[in-house]
Amino acid sequence: MYLRSNQIRPLLPTLVLMLLAACGADKQVVGTDAKQEQAMAVIEGQVFYRERMMLPPEADIEVQLQDISRADAMATILSSVIVKADGGPPYPFTISYDTARIDPRMRYALRATISVGERLLFTTMEYIDPFSGNPLEVLVQRVAEPVRHSGPALEDTVWELQTLGGDVVTGGAQDKQPDLQLVPQEMRVAGFSGCNRYTGSYSREGASQQGSPLSFGPLAGTMMACAEGGDLEQAYLQALARVDAFRIEDGTLSLLAGSDVLVTYKVR
Repeated sequence: MYLRSNQIRPLLPTLVLMLLAACGADKQVVGTDAKQEQAMAVIEGQVFYRERMMLPPEADIEVQLQDISRADAMATILSSVIVKADGGPPYPFTISYDTARIDPRMRYALRATISVGERLLFTTMEYIDPFSGNPLEVLVQRVAEPVRHSGPALEDTVWELQTLGGDVVTGGAQDKQPDLQLVPQEMRVAGFSGCNRYTGSYSREGASQQGSPLSFGPLAGTMMACAEGGDLEQAYLQALARVDAFRIEDGTLSLLAGSDVLVTYKVR
């Protein structure tokens, strides 16, 4: 089928507009990609430790860019990268992040850890400014091992409260003892606090001269009213908020604040 010239002329403006629209769409897509590329930035550096030891080949070196602006909450991870241990230190890393998520009013830090499975071997102990210029030298320090004599593991064990502030605990509501369980797959702590059930997050990062690092994030609980156990619950939760380390010895779990033993547990 052929079109006469007088039939083609009315179609020309429409064809021109369609071509211009197509070109404009192409330009818009290219512009969006360019903006996305401009929004990404990288932090480069290397992780090292001073101990004269080799890491097992299954060790993971993880570097995280964290928002640590809120003192009353766990750090928010903005980006992270995991590097496999290959030989001895230093271990180079490159971590990408979205600049659009960086607020100059907030505070950010770089954290590095070296782990084998759930076992933490090294961690950063000092504040590292992630935006102080590439490349960064990230020192990690050895984590103290818990003192343990053929006893149970900290995590995936139900621990029943024995003492609080040095005093023996005889039970909360309905003579039920407060307890504690740490779930490593979710980094979550849960238990009975004397009247209500509680849950929250925990971390095994940090520094302690008395034991292995351990701290709890904000804890939430049910809102039941109890005739007994209310005072015990309040004192117990206040003690958990102070914890910065733990120690396991002869089957007893002790939670510490500095050198002070806040609470002790036995396996249920």
